[in-house]
Amino acid sequence: QHLDTPEARWRPAARTHSGHRTGSLLLMTSMLGAAALLAGCNRKLAVEVSGYNHMPENSWGVYAFSINGAGGPNLQPERGGGGFNCCVAIPERWRPGMKATVRWSYDVRYGDRRTPPPDQEAEVEIPDYSAVGPGTVDVHFYPDHRVKVVISDFAIRHPRYPMGEEDKRPWKTDWTLLTHSSMHDD
Repeated sequence: QHLDTPEARWRPAARTHSGHRTGSLLLMTSMLGAAALLAGCNRKLAVEVSGYNHMPENSWGVYAFSINGAGGPNLQPERGGGGFNCCVAIPERWRPGMKATVRWSYDVRYGDRRTPPPDQEAEVEIPDYSAVGPGTVDVHFYPDHRVKVVISDFAIRHPRYPMGEEDKRPWKTDWTLLTHSSMHDD
């Protein structure tokens, strides 16, 4: 919310029975209170950036990528999650409509004579991370220049990682992690 909304704009001060202006004081007090609340909502956290290349082994590597300007590690096909770069700032609390800009370029393996596709850029929705984060910002790369972002304290193989099995491939959920972590949650 912005403070420059019709509800927050200055209105003529109301006069009390004694003739003093109280509207300006009330407006200023409410604006200061709203500013304090908004400051708490906009607190940022610095978190690590990682990535996953879901493209098949005979496809493209991701030579370089960034999310909102923060760089991530290089990713060979069907690899990822092992390298972390510092850092990108995210809001402490998720809000609907959050988006990020992801930029990336492709690479080929040594000896591959193909020309990689041109550099890519996409604006992506940030899914709700209230239940699983904030944590590492994971950028997922798929065939046909598709990209997704997940923010989670859990690794991709964990059952609580906020992504369906189809989107996780070639990684698979390890359900024993849930049993092991629930034993330590008490």
